[in-house]
Amino acid sequence: MVEVRHITLVSYLTAKEGYTFVFSGPAPECNNCRFKKVCIDKLKKGHVYRVVRVLGVKNRCPVNQYVITVEVEEAAIEAAVPTRLAIEGMIINYSKIVCGMSNCINNKVCNPKYLPSSGKVKIVEVLGRLQCPKKIPLTKVRVIVI
Repeated sequence: MVEVRHITLVSYLTAKEGYTFVFSGPAPECNNCRFKKVCIDKLKKGHVYRVVRVLGVKNRCPVNQYVITVEVEEAAIEAAVPTRLAIEGMIINYSKIVCGMSNCINNKVCNPKYLPSSGKVKIVEVLGRLQCPKKIPLTKVRVIVI
């Protein structure tokens, strides 16, 4: 998979390599900001990004006090999908796995923190079968939001 990287701005509090975030869209103050094109225009609402490099340039921000210039890439998130859909490169309509077992060892991949409850995702890597206590045929994959 070719990682597309973008230069953007993030809060000085989160400008650390490895920091992962979901872009939830611009604040109203962003619409007239001179940094809008580099800060938010390249990011897609609902997509997950990871800071891969901190460039260190600091600018004032009406929303976050200060922002730091960073390089981000779209982050692949580990998730569980029905085994019949676990094909690398496939775009699927993803839904979190709902089984009622909140204490299950697979709960973090069945209900990943950074993915919406449902939506289109692309499977970028198949990691292997999961042992589901309810015998649901599931496979652990890495996905990106489409």
